[in-house]
Order: sequence, then C-alpha cells, then structure tokens
Amino acid sequence: MTDVPTPATETELPPAGVVAVEARFRLPGWAGQVGRFLVVGGSAAALDAGVLWLMVHVGGATFYAGRAVSIPVAMVFAWWLNRTVTFRTPTPPSWREFGAYVVNSLAGAAINYAISAGLVALRLPAAVGFVVGTGIAAVFNFFRYRAILGR
Repeated sequence: MTDVPTPATETELPPAGVVAVEARFRLPGWAGQVGRFLVVGGSAAALDAGVLWLMVHVGGATFYAGRAVSIPVAMVFAWWLNRTVTFRTPTPPSWREFGAYVVNSLAGAAINYAISAGLVALRLPAAVGFVVGTGIAAVFNFFRYRAILGR
C-alpha cells in the first residue's frame, strides 16, 4: 500500500493573520530592478568619474569638455549592463532599442550636464555638481530605461 499524504490540520497551518501580514510586506517585482540599477549606475558613475578625472588631470581638458567625453562612454557601458543585468531583457539587442536608449540617455545626460555645469558655474565644487547631476538624472533614467528594456 502506498503512503497517501494526509491533509494538514488546522493546528499545522499558520494563523490567517500571519499569512496576511507576510503578504502585505512583499516587495514589488521592480524592487530588484532598482537594486541592480543602482549597482549598474554606480559602476557607470565610477567609469564616468574616472574618465572625467583622466580628461581633466591627465589630458588637460576643462571640466566641461571632460564631461562631454565621460558621459557618452558611461552611457554605452550602462546600456549594455542595464539590458543584461538590470532588466534582463530577453530579446537580442537591436539598433532600434539602442537608438531609443541613446535618445533617452541623451535627455538624461542633458539633465545631468545642465545641473552639474550649473552648480559648478555657481562656484560649488565639481564633485557636488557631479553627484547632484548624476543623482537627478538617475531617477529620470530608471523610469525611461524600464520602459525601453524592462519588458
């Protein structure tokens, strides 16, 4: 004779209130995307800062010229990681997707550049301009990239 599992008795089940409390505190599906986006964004920001530092301190460029180079380098790096790591886009990359990403990235970069350059023009340290500009642009970028890559 085979062992047939017996149904759980009421004393073996957790109280209904406990299950409801646990279900209430579940994170939404996009919460993991936010965490991965922050890691990818942090990596892209580090690359951005590194290229900017090299342009200014080794290459002799101005802050503004350095940003004009560092932003596109970080943008392409972030596109690849966002599609593969952050949003785990299941479709192969396409020129259309890349074009949409670039257009939205340019909008984010314009926000980033305008804020960072504006703060530097107001005589705040370049690091403050960099951090504030990058942070505000990151919020804009997450929602735009999610619409493009977060299928």
